[in-house]
Amino acid sequence: IDNAKKLAESLASKGFVVLGEKHGYTKSHQVVIDVSMYGGGGTIEKELEDSNIIANRNLIPGDIKAGRHFRNPGGLRMGVQEITRLGMGSNEMEEVADILYRVIVKKEDHNATKKSVKELKNNFSGVRYAFESNRKAYEYIKIRT
Repeated sequence: IDNAKKLAESLASKGFVVLGEKHGYTKSHQVVIDVSMYGGGGTIEKELEDSNIIANRNLIPGDIKAGRHFRNPGGLRMGVQEITRLGMGSNEMEEVADILYRVIVKKEDHNATKKSVKELKNNFSGVRYAFESNRKAYEYIKIRT
């Protein structure tokens, strides 16, 4: 929750409209931003995916009235549970917000932002918050049949 709040605050400081500001942004691992002025949630979802960032388009208040629908709603939902599980903290949430800004607002080349995502993630290759294990975070485990 702390990481989600930090991400929300960092996004707000960059000019994003973050839902729930009056209530401390979030009380969970999720953050929702209004991206209607940048092309909509469906468009931004794809642009982020091209930069190796997974987020979900999300309907937000006012979408239906504005003529937006589930295919390209005004919102984008991001969860921080996976990057938190890998050990990222508040400093990294600022970096994540910066990369999101570069993709969503500046429309920076996806190869450049993909490289930044890879560099950030390279420092976090082990699971920090889960059951004890010597395995790497995404090591393939063959299940017996």
